[in-house]
Amino acid sequence: MHVCIISNLFPPEIIGGAEKHAQADSIELEKRGHDVSVITTGSSASSSKFTHESDHGVDIYRFRPRNMYAPYDHQEEPFWKKPIQHIIDLWNPHAYRMVRKQLNTLDPDLIHIHNYSGLSGAVFSAAGGLEIPVVHTLHDYGSMHIRPDMFEDGEITEPGPLLRPYQVLNNWLIENNVEIILSPSQFVISKYNSSGMFENVPCKRLPLGISAETQKETNGGECGGGNSKKRQILYVGQLTYSKGVDVLVEAVADFDSEDIEVHILGKGPQKSKLELMASDLENIHIHGFVPEDELKQMYLEADLTVVPSRWYDNSPMVIYESFAYGTPVIGSKIGGIPELIDNGETGYLFEPENPNQLKNAIEMSLDKIDILKDNLAGQTRTISNHVSELEQIYLDVSTAN
Repeated sequence: MHVCIISNLFPPEIIGGAEKHAQADSIELEKRGHDVSVITTGSSASSSKFTHESDHGVDIYRFRPRNMYAPYDHQEEPFWKKPIQHIIDLWNPHAYRMVRKQLNTLDPDLIHIHNYSGLSGAVFSAAGGLEIPVVHTLHDYGSMHIRPDMFEDGEITEPGPLLRPYQVLNNWLIENNVEIILSPSQFVISKYNSSGMFENVPCKRLPLGISAETQKETNGGECGGGNSKKRQILYVGQLTYSKGVDVLVEAVADFDSEDIEVHILGKGPQKSKLELMASDLENIHIHGFVPEDELKQMYLEADLTVVPSRWYDNSPMVIYESFAYGTPVIGSKIGGIPELIDNGETGYLFEPENPNQLKNAIEMSLDKIDILKDNLAGQTRTISNHVSELEQIYLDVSTAN
């Protein structure tokens, strides 16, 4: 089968997990004998023609849509540009023409659309008019809210009536042009449904999976603790207020530095504030961004991973990766996180923004750490598991079309 994946970003241009997931799917599908093409954007690409590259046998075609700015420049752009960008991003005629032309050239058997910010909803029109099955994966809330994380000014912002026209347009574009909607989180699907969206198209939860390379890393050596007698607690992710890393710092402030060490990995605007909070705490280490090899080693040495999100986190890849390394996870009881953690069995859940509950969860986890680790045996979900289910979905929509 010739599968064309459409994603607004694709490695090495990355701002989140969706583009990494699109890449992992592409490579695994190619390994299984499918022809895989990717249509995406590129910061140095042309707006008038596609550039071509190949990675692991996957053909990648990049162009630069005519926008005010690219998705990865959103935070740095002046405020006045953003409303104009949102208007262009409703339905971009230039993106429509470019994507439609490339789809006609590629002539795929199936189209799979991931995040489309910067390409606009026009990609659904471009794909849907070709009488080819179309699959769409929801990674966030960008089709129902102008903020894909629904988080602004330090709090969750539910969509109000002013966003209804935006939702109606996206709902019409997607429902009329796709055969099925997927999401790694049932919470995300339910959130859309509760806003009256995607009620007339099949929706299915399809959990993510870790790469084969990660799985290989987990098979060698003993996990947890490293060479230190101290218990190792790990946070991996962006250092933003919505991720709640400050809650973790506050929760571990009273722990004896001889008992635990906390390693915070990632970059973001909260880094300076977190360094200030931890300046008098010898057991908290803020590393910033770390290379992949170092990250794998820290996963191997960790006893616990903490995911203290404030926002409606979808299906954090860090949880899948931690479980693969045999590491229990403590996570906020919000978004799709509770779908992944079996409370008291593979980790613990706590109320968001509650450092006392998080502290208690850490203590309970460390008291029964061996039991939690034993419960994780066989819990690893690989990209192979994920793509096997995805192939069946592709087959089902192709035969029904």
